[in-house]
Amino acid sequence: MDEAGPKLFVLDPLGSVIEDKFTAVGSGAEIAMGLLETDYKDGMAVEDAKGLVRKAVKAASARDIGSGEGIDMLIITNSGISEEHEAVLK
Repeated sequence: MDEAGPKLFVLDPLGSVIEDKFTAVGSGAEIAMGLLETDYKDGMAVEDAKGLVRKAVKAASARDIGSGEGIDMLIITNSGISEEHEAVLK
């Protein structure tokens, strides 16, 4: 977050740093990205964005044995930073 607003960067497997509106990494990234590409909208409310993250991670976890068993979210807003953790039921 800077004076121009929020920014998100991902470090891809080749070492490139890429700015994007959303991203997913890991063994289930292709599955999660499919949902993110379909459902992401500019200006989403924080609760809607968190719901989309849950949906994407749960889909990846259900279809990819290597995906994790929980969701760790770091929510960064103008009001500050918070963390949320929850289990993913397979």
